[in-house]
Amino acid sequence: MTSDTAAPRLSLTHISLLAIAALTVVRVALLFTTYLDLYPDEAQYWLWSRELDFGYYSKPPMIAWVIHLATAIGGNGEGFVRLFAPLLHAGSATALLFAGKRLYNEKTGALAALIYSLMPGVILSSGVISTDACLLFFLSLSLLVYVEFLHGRGKRPLFMALLLGLTFGGAFLSKYACLYFLLGAVIHAAFDPRARSRWSWQALLIWVVTFACVIAPNIIWNATHGFQTVAHTADNANWQADSLFHPLSMLKFLSHQFGVFGPVPFGMLVIGLIAFALNRAPVSPDTELGGGSRNRDLMLICFAMPPLVFVTVQALLSRAHANWAASSYVPGSLLAATWLYGVITTLPYRRKGLMKTAIAVALWAGLAFQVAVMDVFMYGITSPEATQAMGMASGMKRARGWEAATQTVLTEAEAALARGQRLSAIAVDDRFLYNSMAYYGRDWLKAHPDIPLKNWVREINPHSHSETHMPLTAETGQHVLLANLTERFVVDMRQDFKRTTEPRLVQVPIDHKRLRDVRLFYGYDFARAPRDPATGHPIVDGKVHE
Repeated sequence: MTSDTAAPRLSLTHISLLAIAALTVVRVALLFTTYLDLYPDEAQYWLWSRELDFGYYSKPPMIAWVIHLATAIGGNGEGFVRLFAPLLHAGSATALLFAGKRLYNEKTGALAALIYSLMPGVILSSGVISTDACLLFFLSLSLLVYVEFLHGRGKRPLFMALLLGLTFGGAFLSKYACLYFLLGAVIHAAFDPRARSRWSWQALLIWVVTFACVIAPNIIWNATHGFQTVAHTADNANWQADSLFHPLSMLKFLSHQFGVFGPVPFGMLVIGLIAFALNRAPVSPDTELGGGSRNRDLMLICFAMPPLVFVTVQALLSRAHANWAASSYVPGSLLAATWLYGVITTLPYRRKGLMKTAIAVALWAGLAFQVAVMDVFMYGITSPEATQAMGMASGMKRARGWEAATQTVLTEAEAALARGQRLSAIAVDDRFLYNSMAYYGRDWLKAHPDIPLKNWVREINPHSHSETHMPLTAETGQHVLLANLTERFVVDMRQDFKRTTEPRLVQVPIDHKRLRDVRLFYGYDFARAPRDPATGHPIVDGKVHE
């Protein structure tokens, strides 16, 4: 007996959700199979997560909160420390899927989710836990809610304003770069009368109160801690009055965006922005909302451009890391998707069939290239041999050798204890080594509570979380095992003690051809030497040691 009822076909939305889920499962599995150590910044975030707070030295609290939740579930292994990275990116892709579907059409939403998921920056970010994963997740939710706020039919705008306050508050607690989104909303309201009309005084009041309530604990934390996080963020700008023009730095930053976003999506974004300015942007005919899409494109441009523009200027004035404009690529993924879809479906070429085919081939070839990049990365982190075979050794060196370096220092400490020496502390000269030792040496340090881990502070003022909260002092400086990574700091460290032993060099393997130099020696009776008030640097033999 056969049934006349055909099996229901999966919609493109359902297929996209299944694809996001499958990719996420693979990414999570890789977290538990990779051989890479925690990068020292990841170790620092883990260290913060041991003591929940509303703020930390250099970042808002969200990153510590999600790590605390993950490690409470599964323990302190590297896989659980990083667990939320792929999960948050999956959430971002899902939010973009529905935002694109609501704003344009189902195909655009699916393409936006695909572009985001295959973004080289997201591929890398899915393997490490960072503030970007948290930020992009909450910005994606904020964008989805904002779309519903503006275009929801029968939706309650006051409820959407409340949700927007919550999601944007989450973005603020993730990374202060979220403020570009707020600037984008202001710019959009200035250009679009519909946006202004949706913001009644009641909706604006609800949004402001909700957002203020969410971020208030972090603001209070900053106020009671000398605005440490804000000051650190300002320090990152590194503006120097005598050197505020770096065109090569700007060009380098812009070229790196092809690597962060992907060559085809970023290329389409640039071309589309030019076409939009000339009123020639490709438009998809089958939008759910009907009518032209120019106003919706404008909304996304208002959100995408501030991070790109401001960080490009920052790169010109000083320097900028490639990921500093990452928040552009939440709206940027939707823009690239709708313009790519519009190019394929609507532009009236003279030889339309041939041109459409060529453009479609170029698009899928570009996305296939990003799939290949993802595959290479995923395979490359499975073993040292794979890393070497894929030519990724140089790119992975900063996430290797930290557990071995920790064990080197602790082996020396055990030897000292076996000789009957009573250590008052272990002190390091580098925040990376401090963070790694705090993580990989956690069991040893817990078993030896009378031997605290300290950070020797080179300059007159601290410049990291560990230097601020765990500085070496005279109280713990009677008999210290010192571990040094920066050779030129050895003379500075030694002069801060009344007596020291000669440093012993230990070379820790990083990969098949790289070594990390660790110098071990002992210091007795810590007495901090003078620092230069102008530069903050130590004074050695009457001269400032730069």
